Amino acid sequence: MLVSGMGLATSIIQGLMKSAPAKGLTPDDIHWLANQQDPDVASALGEMTVAMAEALRKVRVRIGRVFRIKRGGKSTTEQVIGATVHTYVNGNINSENFPLTTGPEEEREMVSFQVTGYDHDPSSEEILKELKTRGLERPTHEDVLKFDEAHPDEKGVFVFLHEPWLDPDRGPAVLIVARGESGRGLGLGWFGLTWPRHCWFVGVRPRK
Repeated sequence: MLVSGMGLATSIIQGLMKSAPAKGLTPDDIHWLANQQDPDVASALGEMTVAMAEALRKVRVRIGRVFRIKRGGKSTTEQVIGATVHTYVNGNINSENFPLTTGPEEEREMVSFQVTGYDHDPSSEEILKELKTRGLERPTHEDVLKFDEAHPDEKGVFVFLHEPWLDPDRGPAVLIVARGESGRGLGLGWFGLTWPRHCWFVGVRPRK
């Protein structure tokens, strides 16, 4: 974490040095700022921090959150679900309806994103088009279960638009991971409904 923090700080300083001339500043101004103890300077640094945090938030929403999982292995659906703590698991999520493939493990990279720029709650079809626009593949139901196992501390509602499972009434449903202050759930969502824009929609990066 220390190395990552130092790298981030270095990147910020390098970015300031690069953009300073275009804003009428010089490298000497940056060095001066770093050595000041005046309260007015501290206030300015606070404003800079707020602006940077907002910029980072917007970038994260636009680019998304990246996760790694491993497909394959020897675990059953029940074993994967049991590897983490849940307050709720839909009873239809089992090896019969959502079997896992066995074999050599293969690491894959997943990206979750939000569509807060939409002026409406999107449909599943719109999100599938968004996946293509972002160069992402459609996830599988195995990806959902492996994500749930590998990243138990990630908060949010994660929607995986894999090929829908047909419930006993022939209704298409997809797996959803929902985690928040009130609980940790692994459930099913109706494929034909719209999705709240605050959800994190998940796709898979193609192998290079």
